[in-house]
Amino acid sequence: MTAPWKTIYLASILCCGCHTAADRTFVRRESAPPGSSKLAASRIDESPDPVEPSSNLVRQVSDEQPAGPVNPPPASDLSLASCVALGLSQNPDLIAARQAENVSTAALGVAETYPFNPFVQVQATPYQESPNHGFGTTYHYVLLMQTIQLAHQQQFREEGASATLNSTRWAIHQQELLNVAQTERLYFTTLYLRGLWDLAKTSHENNQQLLRILEKQLEAGQATAADVALVRVDARSTHQQVRLARANFETALRDLKRQLGMNADDSALIAGDLRTLAWRNPTGVPLKSDDLEIPIESFSSSDQEKLLVASRAASRPDVLAARADVDTARANLCLASASKTPDLQIGPYYQRTLDGTTYLGFRAQMDLPVINSGRPLEQQRAAELAQRVTVWQQAIRRAELEAQAAWERYKLAHAMLAEESAVTAADLPRELQSLEEQFLAGEIDPVRVMQARASIIQNQRVRLDLLNELAQSAANLTGTTGMPIEELLQ
Repeated sequence: MTAPWKTIYLASILCCGCHTAADRTFVRRESAPPGSSKLAASRIDESPDPVEPSSNLVRQVSDEQPAGPVNPPPASDLSLASCVALGLSQNPDLIAARQAENVSTAALGVAETYPFNPFVQVQATPYQESPNHGFGTTYHYVLLMQTIQLAHQQQFREEGASATLNSTRWAIHQQELLNVAQTERLYFTTLYLRGLWDLAKTSHENNQQLLRILEKQLEAGQATAADVALVRVDARSTHQQVRLARANFETALRDLKRQLGMNADDSALIAGDLRTLAWRNPTGVPLKSDDLEIPIESFSSSDQEKLLVASRAASRPDVLAARADVDTARANLCLASASKTPDLQIGPYYQRTLDGTTYLGFRAQMDLPVINSGRPLEQQRAAELAQRVTVWQQAIRRAELEAQAAWERYKLAHAMLAEESAVTAADLPRELQSLEEQFLAGEIDPVRVMQARASIIQNQRVRLDLLNELAQSAANLTGTTGMPIEELLQ
């Protein structure tokens, strides 16, 4: 075998053995942080499915882009379910946020690729002259080198990129959850303001009816001009209230359409009525999840409720994203520790001198960690890991507090509505009918009728306020625990 072919053979052997395995993914699990409940730790220890390495590093981004704007639904289709679906598919912020997954996936492909290419160095001197040998043989040499990492840095890079991709996916899920909760809030607010608009129109129609009756009685000499003027002023006031209530409703409807990615001038209308929604009693809400492993029968009923709400909060996407950030920081720390081992550059060397002597061998090169040992970077990564663990612990605690507060708000709103529903309001319409009959008979003045009607409108307004508070607390419970709104509706 000639010398050049020997060089090529040795180089092929070296290059074939320098790449570490890129078909492995690494998912580390961590025990519960100190101070967190065991129940929350059992839910937090769940990790998303391991990231499958991409065999195709070049992805067709155009295939993942929306094909075009989604056609607006018919006017009768803006129900709660359709609003949630449209918000998840058409919200501009959510569409832009989902593109972060493509970036993290591409970063994983970068991490799976060995970062160093072999390099070749060739030198030849076609012209040389020696006092003793004359022109002699052309001096030349060929050097082929490859950088080899000795401390499994490739493995830790893949771990970090995989954890970053998991964190990105959980962050997208968190934004989707917040989008659902915000859509529910805007939907319920729109229904509430439409209910207020209906009450304002009813009040104005009653005043207009009363004004027409008084004007006829004034012509017949059965009413005073002062009574007519009083009712006319009240009718003007309710007319302004109708205009204001309509403006508030249209503003809320535009805000809802903006959340859904629809044009403000879209003809779609909202469907549903806040007064027809039936909400579950808190004792009938299914809090327990199927994958709960810790037995809770030994706890009291109140403690069981708190633990179950905490378990819901512990599986929130933002908590799981914080957990994935811990895995990323740990992989970065391992990579910094591995980088303290210098890389080795090694490869075959072929040389032919002026006198025709041939040299064939290896050349190796390695940095000496004398000035920079890598310890400062390792300390920085250790501090970042401690920071991420603290952020994770506090994310668990914050999620539990928010979930418990949202649950207590729902329980209080439901109790207030049940208490209000227990107080019958059937006597008010009967008394109003009796007052109207006495007014038509000329036995009482119109002020009594106006006061009775205002009391009924105010009673309906209070009930509508309670329904809106219950609906808003349910939307807040969805955002803090991830509980679907269907589990709260009967």
